[in-house]
Amino acid sequence: MISAARIVSSRIARANVVPRAVTALGSTRPMSISDKYASKEKVEEERYIRAREMELAEANKKAASAGAKSKELKAKSAELVASKTASMNEVADLLATSGDVVSEAGLANLADWKHE
Repeated sequence: MISAARIVSSRIARANVVPRAVTALGSTRPMSISDKYASKEKVEEERYIRAREMELAEANKKAASAGAKSKELKAKSAELVASKTASMNEVADLLATSGDVVSEAGLANLADWKHE
């Protein structure tokens, strides 16, 4: 009877001690140095990725605003050229009715003077 109790108690002791011994050796410890460095490396990598994504988003935003400004400038330039051409034609018609002749540069100067 004592021997049966000894066998049962030794089996219970082995069942409880062996997993603890394996854990004590460091096979499944969650806070080892390599885990700390790995988590720090992961945090740094995520921080770099977020910073890079923000840089790319800012660059895309700047490119979009530059494209919009260039479109506005092209439209405004075309509008100014059209109004200058209309003014030059008007001045040329007035001069043609009076019989005067002015060079192309003179017409451009007159049109610029009219729009200032």
